[in-house]
Amino acid sequence: MGILRDSRDFRLLWAGGAVSQLGSYLLVIAVPAHLYAVTGSALATGFALAVEGLPAVVLGPWAGLLADRYSRRALLAVGNVVAAAGVLLMAAGTGWVYAGLLVESVAAVLVAPAARALIPAVAGSRLVEANSVNAFTLGAVRLAGPPLGTVLYAQAGLGTVIAVDAATYLVGALASVALSRRPVAAVPQSAEPVGRALAAGLRYVAATPVLRGLLATSWAFWMLNAALSALLVPYLVQVLHRPGQDLGWLIGGLGAGYLAGAALSRRVAHLPTRTVLVGAYAAVAVAFLVLFNAPNLAVAVVAAAAAGVPGAVAGVAVQTALPRHTPDAVMGRVGAAFYASDAVALVTGALLATAVAGAGLALVLNLLSVAVAVVAAAGLRLLPVAPVTPGGAG
Repeated sequence: MGILRDSRDFRLLWAGGAVSQLGSYLLVIAVPAHLYAVTGSALATGFALAVEGLPAVVLGPWAGLLADRYSRRALLAVGNVVAAAGVLLMAAGTGWVYAGLLVESVAAVLVAPAARALIPAVAGSRLVEANSVNAFTLGAVRLAGPPLGTVLYAQAGLGTVIAVDAATYLVGALASVALSRRPVAAVPQSAEPVGRALAAGLRYVAATPVLRGLLATSWAFWMLNAALSALLVPYLVQVLHRPGQDLGWLIGGLGAGYLAGAALSRRVAHLPTRTVLVGAYAAVAVAFLVLFNAPNLAVAVVAAAAAGVPGAVAGVAVQTALPRHTPDAVMGRVGAAFYASDAVALVTGALLATAVAGAGLALVLNLLSVAVAVVAAAGLRLLPVAPVTPGGAG
């Protein structure tokens, strides 16, 4: 983790993101547990996931264009402040939880392409190390945040969790302001029409085989993950006969796996992207099958940790491949295309979960897990064996 010592800008970017992520993972437990406790419906938790993903579907490409035309540092600061305001909205009552999620998600759309584009700008040649550090941090946050959220929600209620999360977003905003003015977006031609500028990013993805393959497989993988995530609380309650707030232990197990996966990702960075992703997706599928056939919570937590290891490896592989195959001038828009794709996957998966949950929960969970293995097999077809760099004609 020497990059944290050597690069002030990366250190600030990392710290602001880590703190705000920790706050968000406190709410990962509180919101679905609160909604399920109040409504007793899997539809309520699935709808919450859909609300979170919808803004990125609609606004993602525009946010990417902003990240390519304006200061990414400023966008990061403003987005964190807006996210804090959205989180505070949730304190107004159960009906306002969805409104708060919507505002927070709009802010996340603004932040995500700028943050993704800043990482290669501040990391330079140490991109794999930077992505590995970020993955390790995400694992630590997933390990610590959900159990803390579980305890905080049980002891102090939703309002306290909301206040803490809002404060972490403000810390993220301050860290963004402290960044130097050096890592800014490449400035495109100001006369370029908005429609043409947006299309340029999509054309670049369409013309680059490795990006096309990454987009397709990532979308399918995250769609299935979203569907399974939307069913985790009903799975705990109906299958394992545990309270919904025990979701914190499952997410914590996943975070533990992410810690190991972050370290492993640096050891496999020299391998072709296709090899890494196909292997990672297949391993996640096996872990999911164990998870959703677990006889008790302890086995389920171990299986969740096992899923986190290849999940982290896959995440680092995608985040490292994107800037390696994308010029900085369109990095914001290409990153936004992937972010919007992830959001479409989130919405689709959440809606899929609500549509099929009544068909028999155990059967649905197993079928979705098997579908992850199908995505791994599809990667052999969709991802090129030896992708070339942007300078090599994509």
